[in-house]
Amino acid sequence: MTKTKITEANIRDRIAANLDLIEQGLTLVETEFHLPNRQGASGFLDIFARDAADKLVIIEIKRTDAAAREAIQELYKYVPLLRERFLVKTTDVRLILLSVEWHELATPYAEFAASAPFEVTAGAIILDVNGIPVAIKPIIPAALSSERKIGVRHFLWGFPDEATAAKAVAVIARRVQRFGLTDFVLIQSRATKPILGRRSFLYFAQRELRFEDYMALIEASFTEDQLDEFRENIADLTELEDRVAEASDAVWHLHGGVPYHEIGADTAEIAHPEKGGIWFENGAQEDIVVHRFGRFVDPWLEDQTIIDEIRGEGGESDFRLRFSARTDSPPQMAALLQRVENIFFFNDAWLGAVSQLVRYAERKGGPVRIELIAYSPEDILRAIAASAFGFPGYVPTFRLDIEHNGTVERFIGLPEWDGSPPDFDKLFAEHFSGDSFGYFIACHFGENRSMNRDIMTDLGLRYGVFREGESGPERVRVQGASIVPVRGAIRSINLMIHEHQEEVGKLVEIFMTIDQGFAKTIQTFVNSDHNIAERQLAKMLESEHSPTDEMYWSGDITDCNICGQPFAPMRFMIDAIFQGGVGANVCALCFLQEGRGIGTGRGQVYEASAKGWRHIAG
Repeated sequence: MTKTKITEANIRDRIAANLDLIEQGLTLVETEFHLPNRQGASGFLDIFARDAADKLVIIEIKRTDAAAREAIQELYKYVPLLRERFLVKTTDVRLILLSVEWHELATPYAEFAASAPFEVTAGAIILDVNGIPVAIKPIIPAALSSERKIGVRHFLWGFPDEATAAKAVAVIARRVQRFGLTDFVLIQSRATKPILGRRSFLYFAQRELRFEDYMALIEASFTEDQLDEFRENIADLTELEDRVAEASDAVWHLHGGVPYHEIGADTAEIAHPEKGGIWFENGAQEDIVVHRFGRFVDPWLEDQTIIDEIRGEGGESDFRLRFSARTDSPPQMAALLQRVENIFFFNDAWLGAVSQLVRYAERKGGPVRIELIAYSPEDILRAIAASAFGFPGYVPTFRLDIEHNGTVERFIGLPEWDGSPPDFDKLFAEHFSGDSFGYFIACHFGENRSMNRDIMTDLGLRYGVFREGESGPERVRVQGASIVPVRGAIRSINLMIHEHQEEVGKLVEIFMTIDQGFAKTIQTFVNSDHNIAERQLAKMLESEHSPTDEMYWSGDITDCNICGQPFAPMRFMIDAIFQGGVGANVCALCFLQEGRGIGTGRGQVYEASAKGWRHIAG
């Protein structure tokens, strides 16, 4: 007697007659349900059903790996076809994928389930010896390989010379690979800053693994006692990112880490995206060589892309972000919103405002380009202390550009002051038990970020959002598809500092006395060539007559036309005329070196203000 061949149709009909094999409460609507399409891409649903909640259920049946390859493509087209025929919402529809074989289907299904805009489940069809379906085993989507992301924990070694640094690369790589890490980079460079003696350095960064992957490496090497201690240490960490960072550190220290004396280094320190942002800032390093390992050996992945991501500009940093997206690219927009949530995690004011601005851009229709540059350290006390010296490097800010049909709308985020007099003695008493050192302890453990909003409230500060206009910035809010101006005087942190210099001086003294890193940064800034030039120009302006009319520079300028230095942190911008009648917007340093003096046809000086660059001389 010839054995009957079991086909997909046989399996489909048996399951359709026994829908309880899939789940209780399913009722059959029809098998081979036809979904026509006016464009010709019609489809037939293997099984069309309703569940106990009366949702529509599309069930796709596959028997072999060869047939399974088509399953995902077919599922993608069914929901649009169903929506074309019926008035259904995405939440009204469920998809169930069933297959006998899952070798070819497991990975594409995991990708599909992770990104599908509708509910998707799957099951493995269990057949008896006669090929009859007797059970369906739920399929759990396989863990996906995560996209490239630089981990937040970095390391930096200093060497007396280039040869010693180059020799250390292979030694460090072997040690790191022994930890179980395969994808990483070692960036060799020579520092240009005189204070670092133009020495050679190696900067280490790794591809971030999933927490489960780090734990597998830890469990394979730790003793039971060490494992219990590690689990106890991370028990109070509520955020996955923090647990991943701690697990990353634990893996790094397996087998003793990389002792600096073994590789010929004379300094070693922990780094992170924020430090990487400073370390690899423009011109800070030269003779850069990116040594790649594992999947970083990729000809399509540029060195500068890796360095930008180490700096935290790809979304790796909790403080710093530079990212652009187009509204007609769903992956880019999803990545943008994820990065917005990450950088403004502790800043609900800007999280809401920037998220609304993104939706505002999406409502414009057509392709819109969005670029976001943000810095959100959630450390307002450090920002105030640094601003007292004119250093803006710690001030939280964002700039969001929306480009549509050749026109750019620019929105800016900056802290605002409501005019309340600050009281730092009271603030430290209420938040740090009167001990100013308690603030620095809180910073060490990251606790200051969750406290920052309350501290700002006590100081009369809030996060403001402004739109750049021809007459200067105006405070705004987003209301649906409209940008609504918000009335009221605009007061900056600098105004608070100017009006309460003695009180702010208390805060400055604390930082300059206790925080050596802060003091060093400020001293370097105060003694920088650009800052000295601005002080010299300010002295020259004392003998100049101020214009009687209030006028502001019209137009968008960002960098000095000669040296390329950003104007953002500077006090002065000069519209200068050089030899040969060439005009340029320049910084104070270039003006003093190359300019022809202040006056008509030579140079007009503008000073930064809340309304923009104000004409003050010439």
